[in-house]
Formats: sequence, C-alpha cells, structure tokens
Amino acid sequence: MGVAATPAMAQDQVPAAAAPAENTIVVTGSRIRRSNETAAVPVQMLNRADLDEVGTVDTAEIILQLPGVDADITPDNSALSTQNAGLSTINLRRLGSDRTLVLIDGRRVVSNSGNGERVSLNTIPAGFVKSIEVTTGGASAIYGSDAIAGVANILLEDSLDGFRGNVRYGKADRSGEQETTVDLTLGKKFADGRGYVLLGVTYDRETAIFADETRPDSLRGLEWRAPNVGGWPDETDLPGCDDSGRYCFAPGLSSSLPGGRFESGDAWNVDGVWFNDKSLQPQDGRPVGEDFVTEVDGYNIRPGRTLSPLFESINGAFRGTFEITPDVSLFANAFYSAVDTRTRTSPRTAASTTDIGVLNELGDIGQMPASHPFIPPEVEETRSGTVSWSRRFNELGMREKINKRDTFRLITGAEGFFGPIGWEVYGTYGRFEQRQTTLNEVNYLNIRNALDIEADGSGGYQCVDAAARADGCVPLDMFGTNSISPAAADYIRYTANLKQIRQQYTAGGSINGDLFEIPAGPVKFAAGFEYRKEKQNTIGDPDNEFELTSASVIPNIKAQFDVIEGFAEADIPIIEDMLSLQLAGRVANYSTIGTIFSYNAGGSFTPVDGLRIRGQYSRSQRAPTITEFFSAPRGDADDLRDPCDGLMPDGTGITPAPGSTASAATISANCLAEPGIQAFFNDPENAGEAFEFDGSVSGPNAGNQNLKEETADTFTIGAVIAPSFLPNFSLIVDYYNIKVKGAIGTISTQLTADLCYGDVNFPDNRFCNVITRDASSGRVIQVINQEENLNSRKVSGLDVSANYRAEPGFLPGSIDFDVRYAHYFEDEYTFLSVGGPQTGINLGEIGYPKDEFRAKVGYSLDGFRATWTTVYRSGGVDDNDVLPDENAFFRADAQDYHNFYMRYSFRENPRLSIYAGVNNVFDKLGPFMPDGLNYGSSQNLTSSLNDLEGREFFGGVRVKF
Repeated sequence: MGVAATPAMAQDQVPAAAAPAENTIVVTGSRIRRSNETAAVPVQMLNRADLDEVGTVDTAEIILQLPGVDADITPDNSALSTQNAGLSTINLRRLGSDRTLVLIDGRRVVSNSGNGERVSLNTIPAGFVKSIEVTTGGASAIYGSDAIAGVANILLEDSLDGFRGNVRYGKADRSGEQETTVDLTLGKKFADGRGYVLLGVTYDRETAIFADETRPDSLRGLEWRAPNVGGWPDETDLPGCDDSGRYCFAPGLSSSLPGGRFESGDAWNVDGVWFNDKSLQPQDGRPVGEDFVTEVDGYNIRPGRTLSPLFESINGAFRGTFEITPDVSLFANAFYSAVDTRTRTSPRTAASTTDIGVLNELGDIGQMPASHPFIPPEVEETRSGTVSWSRRFNELGMREKINKRDTFRLITGAEGFFGPIGWEVYGTYGRFEQRQTTLNEVNYLNIRNALDIEADGSGGYQCVDAAARADGCVPLDMFGTNSISPAAADYIRYTANLKQIRQQYTAGGSINGDLFEIPAGPVKFAAGFEYRKEKQNTIGDPDNEFELTSASVIPNIKAQFDVIEGFAEADIPIIEDMLSLQLAGRVANYSTIGTIFSYNAGGSFTPVDGLRIRGQYSRSQRAPTITEFFSAPRGDADDLRDPCDGLMPDGTGITPAPGSTASAATISANCLAEPGIQAFFNDPENAGEAFEFDGSVSGPNAGNQNLKEETADTFTIGAVIAPSFLPNFSLIVDYYNIKVKGAIGTISTQLTADLCYGDVNFPDNRFCNVITRDASSGRVIQVINQEENLNSRKVSGLDVSANYRAEPGFLPGSIDFDVRYAHYFEDEYTFLSVGGPQTGINLGEIGYPKDEFRAKVGYSLDGFRATWTTVYRSGGVDDNDVLPDENAFFRADAQDYHNFYMRYSFRENPRLSIYAGVNNVFDKLGPFMPDGLNYGSSQNLTSSLNDLEGREFFGGVRVKF
C-alpha cells in the first residue's frame, strides 16, 4: 500500500495528463478495449486502498460506499428469512438484487439463492479482490439479462508477486458482537514470468447479536407499538415521552402464552399463576373478572431472538495463467466458499383452530375433549364442554434455523491476439448448495393425537390411538408453564429440512479490436456469443409437503432454462479526440420466454481539455428467474378481510373496499353465488346470522409460466471535470432516468379477493381462479399469489462525486477528500388496484431517502495514514399518503454515522502495517421504529437507517513480502 494512498477516483475521471493511445483496458460497461476517459457510461471504482480503509471485510458493505448502491439482503435484516438468512447482496438504484448483475472479472457466476438471482458477496474473499467497478443504469446489451439497474464487477488480484496477509479483530461496544478475520493471499510468477499462480483463503467469524443483549434505550426489551395519536415530528418529541421515547408506545406483547390461554382466553396462566374472567382474583390488582389484556398479560417474544445471525465462513480461491506463446494464454480461476449461519427466534405457537393441510383437508387441530384428565379447576370454571386453547410451546425450545451454504465456481479459457484483433474463449461452471435445518417446529397431527387421552388401566394415561402410541405418542398436558413433559415435547417436536442446488453452465467467445480506419481514427468493435444454462433443484421437507406442521412449506422445484446470445459493440470516432459514438446490441433466445433484443447508444464529447460530456440511452431486459417462472405454490399466510364479510341472506350488509369502483350490489350478487356461502346460510345454526370472515388465510406465492421479460429504458447524461489548473481534482455529475415496464410481482391476497368479487364477470375472471373456499362454511381457505407482469417502476436522480488530493504546505504530508452525493428526483411505482392502475410514491419515505451523502477526508505522512468518513441519509415519513395532522403520521429524522481509521507502516519494515479504527464513533443505532408502521418491525428498527452493532472498535496487522 502506498504511503500516500488516495481515495477512489471514479473510473471515468479525466487525468491531468492524457494517457497514451495504446494504454487501453476493458472497462466495466463495455467489451471494447479503450482508455478510461472515452467511456459513455459512468463507472465508479474502489481500489485496494479503499477496500482496506472501509473497516469491514464484507465486500457488500464495501460497495455501499458508492452512490446509488444500497444494501438488499444482509445478515442484519435476514435473520428471520425463510431461505436467505445470512446472505449479503446489493441493490443498485433501489431496483432490487434481481435487477443487479454481479460479475467476477466480467463474467457471470452462479446465484447463491434458491428464490432469486442473487450473488452473495460474502462468498468472495475480500483479500483476493483487486478493485471493484460499478456502473449504474441499463447494461443488458453488454452483459445480458438482470443488468437493468447496472453491474457490479469484482476484479480479482492478478499481479501480486509474494505474500499478503491480514489478521483483524473487532468488537462492538454495546451489542457485544465480535468479528475475527484471517486473510492470506499468495501470488507467484514462474517459467520466466510466462506463468502466474495466485492462492487465497479467508476465514471470518461474527458472533450473533441478540435482542435482549443490546442497548435498552434503542433496542427495547419489549417490542413497542404505535398508538392512535398523531402529529409526530420525530420519535423523541412525542407528547408524553421520556428522553428515550419509550413511554409513547404500548408494549407489543404476544397473546400466545407459555402457560396457555383457554376457552377463548377466559382463563390463562402466566408464570405459574392462574387468572380467569370469572371469580378468581387476578394477582396484579385489577378488578375481579377482568378479561385478558395482551399489553398487560402478554408474552415478550424478544429475549433470546437473534437480530443478526451467528456467521462463519471460509473462502478459498485459485487463479492461474500461462502464456503458451506471445499471442496465446490459458487461464483458470476456481473459488470455493462455505458459509454457515445460525439464527433463533421465539418458540412456536399453535391453537385449537390451527388448520392442518394445504386446504384444511384435515380440519383444525381441535379442542380438548371434555374428558381430558388434566383440566385444572381454573379452566373448569370457565368451560361448558370441550376446551378451546392457544399456547406457546416453550418446552420445545427456541426455534433455530441453521444454514450451510457451499459454493463452487470454475472459470477456464484461453485468450490472445490475431494480429491487432484480440480474442477469448471460455467456459464456466458454478454450483451452489444450501442445506437448511429448522429446529423445534411443532407437528399438528401429533398435538391432536397427544390431546386425545384415556386411562391406561394402571393408574396413568395414554393416547387413545394405538398407532400413535406405537409412534411414541405421550399424553400432552398444556395447562401451565413447563407442564409439558420432555417425552411429550419430543413427540410433538418437528425438525424441518430443506436442500437447494443451483447449477450454472456457460460457454462463450468474443473478439475485439480495430475494424477499420476513418479520418477521425480507428473504428473499434467487439462481438461474440454466449451460451448459458441455469438449473435448480429444490427439495422441500417431504414430511411437510401438505402443511402438517408449523414449518414453512418450500415446494419442490426441478427446473432449468437455457439461453443463447449474440452481441456486438462499436466505438466510432466522429471528431478525433473530441467526439465519439458508442453502439451496442444483443439478441438472446430463451427457452422460457423466446427472443428478446437489447441495445444502447451513447457518446462522449470533449469540447475542451478537462471537460468531458457523455450520455447514453439503453433498452435492457430481465428474464424471469427460475422461481418466478416455475415455482409451485410455496407456503405463506396473509391477512384477509373477505369482500363477502357482513353479507346477509338477502344480499345486504356489504361494504366495498376503500377506493373500489365496484358496487355493493355487484359484490353481494357474486358472494351469494358462492356454494360455500350458500351452505353457510342453509345451516339452521346460522339462521339470521351474517356471514363473517376477517382473519388469516393461506396465501402461497407461486410462479407463472406465462410471464414475459421486464423491459427498462434508461437515459444517462453527465460530465467529468478535471481542470489542468487544479491537479488531482475531479468533479463528476451524472443524471439518470430509469423506467421499468412489465415489472414482475404479485398481487396481494386482499387485492386479488377484491378484484374477483367486484367484477361483473364473476366468476369468469383470472382473479377468482386462485381463490378456494371451504364447501360447508364458505370461509376462504387459500388465495394463491401468482407472479405477474403487472407493475412499473421509475427512478431518476443525480450523482455527484468530487475528489481532491493536495500537499498544503502549511502542513507536512498530504490531505485528500472524497465526496459522493446521491439525490433522487423520483422513485415511484404503478400497480393494479381495485380502482384501476394507481401510482405510489416511495421517495421521501423512511426506506427511500431523497439524499444520501458520503464524505471521506484523509491525511497521509510517511508511513502514517488516517481517515474520517461520514455517511448521511435524509429522514422520511412512514407513509407519503398520510398527512402530518393525521393520527397515523410518523417521521424519522435524518441519520448520520461516522467512522475513523488509521494505519502505520513501519519505516524500517514497510512490509508490516498495523491499523485500528472505530466504526460508528458516536454509538448511534438509528431511529426507534414502532411495530405497526410500514417501516417498523417487532425489532423496532429498519435496516436502511439503523446500525445494529453500535460503536465497534477494530484493529489488525497486515504483512506483505
């Protein structure tokens, strides 16, 4: 590392002195060899010094230093994810990781997710990375599908000759999280420099962050919910609050108790003490006969939950090149990554009304028989027969999700020159395997069996069903805390397993060089072909295929698609060294969606030295992922207010959904035509009763083989200013506008039902086809959320980067500044609603700040270097549609975080460096986010603004020889 290392310059910076014409490289965003300053698209770079100074070894967190780059899935926000816990992915222009293409040395690599096209950057050893280049905006004409938002290109070390090592340890001050990293890389030339080999290995371990072990003033021991009051300018200024804001909110406790609630909650047990709403005296001073109150009697689900998982990884990499002749070289790269994560959350719950089966084929678990021998007096006092119940099964232990992910990537090929024409052929193979185990779920059928008890003839009790007894059934006593015996807990406990395998095969070839000469200079070109096959095999838990347990249902998927593509690109000089035109096109034939065409056109104009203007228009596509296209319905549950709720036999009682254009008469007629609802009205027990349903239903997500590609139109224009009178200064300004049409997404369960029953063509519309009702009760059992090309997205904004380094004279050494600013003008989406297409505004909401700012100032002197980095994100409201004087209004203030880093390289041994730093110097955790908000959660935080770790101290040693 240089003594006076400078911060990252944008890749398209104009240098103070023009590079020689022969000094050309392949820059991300193009396959043509050209000098950096002639590129038509903005490309930003982080070099090796930047990687070392960020204060983290997670490649995704490093890339977040660039404007326009946001986190998508992170270890901190995915702890409870069904499939993606522990991944580390990025999101360009807020368009999602599925629309962000991640490359290694300009080539595609296999996805690390079973439900999307996501490359987890923590599978790439940071010590093996030479630099990172990011271009934002459509790049499908250059790289193919998924590059709608842009490309992140991870460039690997190719010139290290010797050994480089790094040992780092960090510990967070408040959360207690500890991180240990060992990073070793060895490079060696051989055969008189014709051959080169590089080996690298990285080990990283991060301890978990638990909800009850973090700071009490920002991550509460309880979850807190927002009450129905309004006019909140900021969480610390709410009426009636103390300094922490805690007492503005009601505690969000759970109504499912470890001791159980019985007879519709008329009797309950808390910590071994019985309460009921009859004659027993409550122990908390409340009046006799008062009902269960969740905010007082409920259960705190937070203790023991992980906010960030236990994370452990080991990554290995190999790179080799060999020059057969001066014009022909062979190359091979291989990578292996093993990532293990472990998360845990509160124990599982169930109730007598819990459905069994995908469509409730086996009914619900059921109430306890009136003859159940363990019913205590406190419940006897409230019951009239069988006993309804709900319970949290703490005796089984915390639910834990253990993920083991292995990734192997192999890239091999040959490259060289035919005279002035460069060529390359290559093939790649990638394999990702995930093995997930979920502990301490519950088996609903076994609970049913264990509640049906009889005397065993010897003074004890046994399960009635002989087959269940042979399978280990033990009588289940759910009355009171810790009442379930270990044997009964073992019988109802369920362990779920999931295995997913992704495989990718690619082959391709390309040529590039000068096509011919024109007066302004050579016309440069690149052309080639690529073949790619993607395969996925998801093996869900065979014992839970029919939703007989509490575990999430992941359906089996065995599917594949392939695509063959041809591409061409040209760089045409119009005025020598002043004006050039760049064109690119790609045609791709998919086995799933057919043929698509991507293209772009751009140019670069240098009217005077030190000023370059460039712009581009592009048409890009994203093909559906394997999951979006092929997936069978996969388990989920959604809340639903049935459009038929309140219906009377005469058709009255219907209230259309807010904003609906459907009439009450239309909805009533459609609901009355449902056989299940007619069966409800025909039941004598329901005489004179309204049909009512408002609750949770099965809402599985499903693929759709009628999907088409997404299409994005992107326009960018910008300027690069590097005046000769101010050496080592550059200013880069870029405007962009991206519109995605036919965006793939799902219609919500609620909207699907509203569109079905509000349509005069009922039941002959596509929305009704995915709704299933119970034949006897009319209750909605399932609404399938199928993927559709139904939305559009639009984002536009301005990126500004300023960079300067100088030796001020009044101070020994040098100082440098690196400022990056992103401002969003638009961030909106159009979606289908009951009233037709509507536009929603993301911009200005808490998860979508209008302004993002990062500034780094550095000082270097001999072997010493220090940097201070500030990251700022503007505040926002919870919902743009809620006005400040309305009850539901909530705003979070802007957040800023500060990091400090210093390093010293010994003069007498410059190969040895020690470094230390502090991330989040002022120990900020971000705003308090009550549950019940759009951007709130039971963790009382939102990942875009909060820092789970708090202040972190780190230090380490680097060696190089």
